[in-house]
Amino acid sequence: MHSISILIPVLNEAENLQELIPYLLKNSSTQNIKDIIIVDGGSTDGTQNIIQHFSQVKLVQSEKGRAKQMNFGAKIAKGDILYFFTRRLFSSKRFRQRHFRAYKY
Repeated sequence: MHSISILIPVLNEAENLQELIPYLLKNSSTQNIKDIIIVDGGSTDGTQNIIQHFSQVKLVQSEKGRAKQMNFGAKIAKGDILYFFTRRLFSSKRFRQRHFRAYKY
């Protein structure tokens, strides 16, 4: 069975992470989600403080820049499938409706 690493590149996303992290933890199974990694590119809004409240989420620091952050996270991910998750994806109402429907059963 495959395992998934969820990688989230962030920069000053404290407000969004307060909703996103509980959502991911509630809708993820440890049977197929190997790790959730948040790659911070130098946030100054308290992003790190939000993440520290979730022991199941790993916070790492990298250089600023989405591609750099994604590559950094990919190097330390433990899953054999990498799922890159961005704030824009989560904030999409259409995505959330489809995601909820997919995991309802």
